[in-house]
Amino acid sequence: MLPLEQLQATIARSVLAIEPMIPTRTLTAGRADPLARLRIYQNNTRSSLTAVLMAVFPVTVRLVDERFFRFAASEFIRRHPPEESRLARYGAGFPRFLKTIDTLSDMPVVAETARLEWAIAEALDTASLPARTLADYDKTDLGPSPDILLQPSLRLIVSHWSILSVWTAHQQGAAVDGQCTWTRRPERVALWRAGNSVRLVRLDRADFAFRHSLKHGLGLEHAASRAHALEPNFDLVSALMRLFADGLVTNVRITVHSL
Repeated sequence: MLPLEQLQATIARSVLAIEPMIPTRTLTAGRADPLARLRIYQNNTRSSLTAVLMAVFPVTVRLVDERFFRFAASEFIRRHPPEESRLARYGAGFPRFLKTIDTLSDMPVVAETARLEWAIAEALDTASLPARTLADYDKTDLGPSPDILLQPSLRLIVSHWSILSVWTAHQQGAAVDGQCTWTRRPERVALWRAGNSVRLVRLDRADFAFRHSLKHGLGLEHAASRAHALEPNFDLVSALMRLFADGLVTNVRITVHSL
């Protein structure tokens, strides 16, 4: 008889494998067929994980049709089983996995759209912090380059494909323009949690660089410098006002430089 921990690990691998990886005598109990019992768990597990992936990637399902998605999901589940018990965190590697499927090699927008959908799932699973307003800092001397802390749910994505246009076209049963769907057009997207939903906006290069620098804690001076390098007419005041108006600022911290 296998030790309990080894037995549990072996059964878990067998449940996710196409063929059983455990001796049938280990599963024998009464007159029930051991392989039939194992297949019940296999089918239920794959069905549940496929349902999770379909819920996280609904637009991707529509892009490739449900039958193909179920096939891709089955292969992904077999090769990349869950590593933690929270199903809300399952599927992080699915967009990368889609890039390895030969059938989708001439449709890179599929994997890119899945990447956007995973970012949406991540944002929804991230806590929202209380937002600050400009009025909170009216009488505060913040110095030349304060650290502006942004919502932890903020995600910034750049793609060579029109992923936000594709995603938007599939919302609320809108009619989808097939020609638009496959357009190779770079898009920079910011998304963050707003209550129980997610806001998505398209950014230009300068605003994307500005938010990217702030998100990574590089300070206002560095963020403004990067934005101005890309767009000499970048309006810093307007960009800051948009951050506050969108509820993205959670704190403004004075940076102290030591001599």
